[in-house]
Amino acid sequence: MKEKPDTFLRKVSLFADLPDEDLKKIVRLTRIRQYRKQEVIFYADDPGTALFILKSGMVKISVMDKDLREVILKLLYPGDFFGEMALLDGQHRSATVTAMERSEAVVLDREAFLSILRQKPELILTMLLTVCRRLRQTDEKIRSLVFADAYGKVAETLLRLINEKGERGDDGVSIELPFSTKDLASLVGITRQTLSKVLKEYQRAGVIKMLRRQIHILDEARLQREALS
Repeated sequence: MKEKPDTFLRKVSLFADLPDEDLKKIVRLTRIRQYRKQEVIFYADDPGTALFILKSGMVKISVMDKDLREVILKLLYPGDFFGEMALLDGQHRSATVTAMERSEAVVLDREAFLSILRQKPELILTMLLTVCRRLRQTDEKIRSLVFADAYGKVAETLLRLINEKGERGDDGVSIELPFSTKDLASLVGITRQTLSKVLKEYQRAGVIKMLRRQIHILDEARLQREALS
């Protein structure tokens, strides 16, 4: 049985504290969109016409570097919202968002969203807290890209994935990787060849164990030291 839109939105941090009647009003203003794997939801520089709340699947936020190589800034999971910055400041999209697997999103058009914010200004604070957290994460990524070597970049990315989707067990942490090596390299900010070399070195040193579509973290403390070095 599919989850009702109001039941799903109740789990989203942005709407969690709204009274039921207000939440139902918002649901009536939304629509559901489905996306194929690798389908672009919007491109950088597109006009900001809607807010998206990911209902299922996974998406990536990415930009192109000066050499026209993709850099993945962040992965988003069910319950995360995106597209809010262009709605708030009226500017064009600052990044491209692409579905990394079959995904479904709740879509709220700009005018409807701004109308809700005018009626419920407390939502602005919740949204700003999320925006600030993402900006901090972006700052950390930029520092990693500029100052860290390849080993530090891989370590920082793996630690971030542990926090986002790691499953802890008695012998370490498992990270599912439902995307390509190319995407993982873009997330780290290095080439596929360099990524392969670093992962092999970490596996040889007993820091990780590579499995099919999964990385098992055996020595998280070593990754933390590498990320800080």
